[in-house]
Amino acid sequence: MKRFFPLVATLLLLIGSTCFAKEVKIHGFVTNVNSPTNFEIDDYKITRELSLVLDIEKDESGEAKATFNPEDIRVGTELEIKGNFDEASGELKASSIKVFLDDTRRIKRTALVEKLPTLDKAESGAWHGFAYADGQKIAIADSTVLTLRRNKSERKEAKAEKKVLPDQKSEALSSPNDITLYTFIQYQGSRQADGSVLASKAEFQHAEFESGEARLWKSLTPKIKEPNYSSFRSGELRVAQTKYKLVPSKEAQEYISKVGESLIPEREKDLPDGNPLKIPFKFYLVDDKTFNASAYPNGVVIVHSGVFDMLENEAQLAFVLSHEISHSIEKHVWREEEYHKGALLALRIGGAIGAGFGGVGVSNMTNLIEAGIRNGYARSLENQADRVGLEWMLASGYDIREAPRAWKAVALKMGDHQTNIFWDSHDNNTARRSYLMAELRNNYSDVDFTTLTKDSEEFHRIPQIISESRQSKRKVKIKVAP
Repeated sequence: MKRFFPLVATLLLLIGSTCFAKEVKIHGFVTNVNSPTNFEIDDYKITRELSLVLDIEKDESGEAKATFNPEDIRVGTELEIKGNFDEASGELKASSIKVFLDDTRRIKRTALVEKLPTLDKAESGAWHGFAYADGQKIAIADSTVLTLRRNKSERKEAKAEKKVLPDQKSEALSSPNDITLYTFIQYQGSRQADGSVLASKAEFQHAEFESGEARLWKSLTPKIKEPNYSSFRSGELRVAQTKYKLVPSKEAQEYISKVGESLIPEREKDLPDGNPLKIPFKFYLVDDKTFNASAYPNGVVIVHSGVFDMLENEAQLAFVLSHEISHSIEKHVWREEEYHKGALLALRIGGAIGAGFGGVGVSNMTNLIEAGIRNGYARSLENQADRVGLEWMLASGYDIREAPRAWKAVALKMGDHQTNIFWDSHDNNTARRSYLMAELRNNYSDVDFTTLTKDSEEFHRIPQIISESRQSKRKVKIKVAP
């Protein structure tokens, strides 16, 4: 009988470990590395056998795009992992690991410069130094090819004055003075161990307000019916074919505007009214219980009242707003339309791209976004909105550590497996959260967080105001009912 008990205990232990371990698939970014066989993605502690071969993403020909060794796994590496997950310990024993290199190790992006570059020219004519854009530090080495590309109006003017050949669109950069805060940089290169990007080439182009953008903005001009605050009647906001109910609280609307306006970069505020490059940002709190926020190209930012049911503090709200502001400033809708121009000539844009927080498209953007997903372009724009959003958030004095915690707050209330059209993965909240955590560790390790703002009493007052306005509205309806 004594020999029987150890056998039972062993069987129970085996059964228990089997019951507690479940097969999962996660998609995310490495947030900590202990060794090539032991690393973390958010709350998941990943272990892999030495014999497990990594699966590297393939190109259209079916060939691996680059060599990648287990030793190359670092903070920020994008992985898809299948395996057995022990919820009690948080350990995920990998049975397969797929590595994605685009937009993490191999970089090819376009963004507005955030501050003027620091460049020196050698006697050989080569440039070296740093450019700053996209929430990244971009290293310019002697081997980096630097060019200045003419925008449409500049090409038209140069051709009229016969200064260039008809097909000549760019030339070697001659002076750092050619670069302003309203210049885009298109750069490509590889991620370095210190988190910076070593550029193999970088091309600058002055921003301009194209005629197509002007038509787009005009088609998205908001039409507003102001709320009746005294009788708690919702107002109406119409943008293109989409209608929104405005929360009938002046205090709530002013609060959203105050936080939103504090996040607009100074360079944008400093532009004189009437400058076509200036985006006239307007922020609206709409009565919708879903968790979502979105931004139109002309600076109309929509915040659903449901965000206050999910988020925990003002810094998390600031991240949601700065993410959406970034979509407008970086011209994401316009750039995506241009990117897919050949296939989307018949598409009429009537909504916003910034639907990443709610997991649903806005207005007529679905087809455009789906087209972007097929080649990862829309997903790269979401990543960029996160990176640039962190920059504007920090510049406004908010605690950027609350950015990934915003997704944690959503996971705690909605579950950690919400489907998001920008992320074709099993665990989308983990993907967004781990991406931001990796960015913090790679690019913000020297930030003094003790001086940054996390919360305010006003933030916690707004949910109460929304609830009171709904209750008062119901009372008014009952009172006037026949």
